[in-house]
Amino acid sequence: MAREAVLDGVRSALAGAVIPPLPRVTAATVATDRELLGARFTREARAVGTVVHEVAGPSAAIEVVVGILRALPAAPRAVAWPTPLARTIATAAVAAIPHATLRIVDGTNDAEVSADVAAADVGLTTADYLVAESGTLVLRADGRARSVSLLPPVHVAIVTRDRLWADLGAALADLRAAGARDSCVTLVTGPSRTADIEKKLVVGVHGPCALHVVLLERGEA
Repeated sequence: MAREAVLDGVRSALAGAVIPPLPRVTAATVATDRELLGARFTREARAVGTVVHEVAGPSAAIEVVVGILRALPAAPRAVAWPTPLARTIATAAVAAIPHATLRIVDGTNDAEVSADVAAADVGLTTADYLVAESGTLVLRADGRARSVSLLPPVHVAIVTRDRLWADLGAALADLRAAGARDSCVTLVTGPSRTADIEKKLVVGVHGPCALHVVLLERGEA
């Protein structure tokens, strides 16, 4: 009886309720949201030491990566994920640097691949999500070598703006909705750092000492 009384009260309260119409989502609304999320991501990422390069498309992204490679020692060694965007931009950028080398690395864990990744100067990946709230990258395993983003001293993530999400909860909810069943999801917020030793902040102890995010307006030329 108590249950029915409570439900009757809820029904009575809702009887005259007016449900407001959902806001109309237009292309302009989406573009504005992406612009705001991009601005916040850039601000938060830079606050934790990430270098963010905002570019229009792949041609400009290639120029950015060429600049990063030129700042490395002569004949830089690069490794990259086989994802189309990472592969395309890494291949074009390495081709512009004399004596630079590139290896495309998948999820294979043989000794030769591991040695190449460990010896590389830069690792190029994409990212599945960018979290605007904290400037965080979310990288799924999805059969790709996690070591590419973890072992080289410089990590370059090439990502389009449609990967931007407001917060980690929203990004992970989309990941679950997509039915992803990855063995691991890596969260990257700035270069690797620790203060375990004498409470002194040291960068690059457990991973890359430099993180670059190349944020593209679009992924196709």
